[in-house]
Amino acid sequence: MKYFDFKTVLIAIAICSMSCNDDRNNEINSKKSTTIISKTPKRYLDTPKRLRAIIDSIAKINTVEYESVGLGGWEGANYRNFKKLKAKANIEELVTLTQNENAVVACYASWALADRSYPNLKLIFRNFLDDNETVETFSGCIMSGRHMASELYHRYWNNTSFEDRSENKILQELDSMILYQPKPDWLLALRALDNRVYDEPYKSRIVELAFDKTNREALFYLSNFHKAEYYKKIETALLLYLRNTNFKNTGTSDYFRTIEELLRFNNPDINTEIVEKMKKDRHWHHEPEKFRSILDHYGIYYFSWSPMQN
Repeated sequence: MKYFDFKTVLIAIAICSMSCNDDRNNEINSKKSTTIISKTPKRYLDTPKRLRAIIDSIAKINTVEYESVGLGGWEGANYRNFKKLKAKANIEELVTLTQNENAVVACYASWALADRSYPNLKLIFRNFLDDNETVETFSGCIMSGRHMASELYHRYWNNTSFEDRSENKILQELDSMILYQPKPDWLLALRALDNRVYDEPYKSRIVELAFDKTNREALFYLSNFHKAEYYKKIETALLLYLRNTNFKNTGTSDYFRTIEELLRFNNPDINTEIVEKMKKDRHWHHEPEKFRSILDHYGIYYFSWSPMQN
């Protein structure tokens, strides 16, 4: 790799800065400017010489590629770069790289730390939660934007067996952070609440999320584990969620799950509300047989199943 002197690097940065029209990058650079004093890219300051070639290769592709990508399920080129980084960098270097200006580099560094069960993973996770930054990912045939905190969490979560998740200390720390977020990400909240049954003070926090914040994952958790204690409040909150949610924005799985949970209360008035909701919000028509099955199971036969009905 050819290296440039400091003056050349500064000129290149200035040119890139003037030509960059991407709003997302402008926003990220604006945030970074409050914490980075030097005009030199952070990776040139903090990245050891021996890692620069790998870091530059990762940044050039600039996508978090998984092990299998594309129709052929081949190994992503950037995933190969990630494996090289993980093999070559030590813990201290990886921790530094989680603060890299390039989100893909930072994400891959956090993956490497997750793979090594880094004991202070909570510190990296906290930074990612606070930054709330997204990164472009490529997994299978799907390209999407995902939050870096979620990428880090799921890398560690997937490395942990189902049997060990409830007692895993690192997961307990990450889950605690998730539950005490002002507005937890729905998928992270789902994982945290699936990992174990919580005692106080977490139970009180889950109750707060369910009834004060109308957090659906907290509602489903309480319905699974504390239904007798909060029976009427859960029923009322879930019905409110059904009324106020446009399921086109949350998906058929959420729609089905909400209806299924409400039907378990065996309340004829709720059953009527469900039917009226489905007449208005017809997002269920993407999976009509699934919804027909659950309504038939509870003896609700008077609903028209024509997907084209308005």
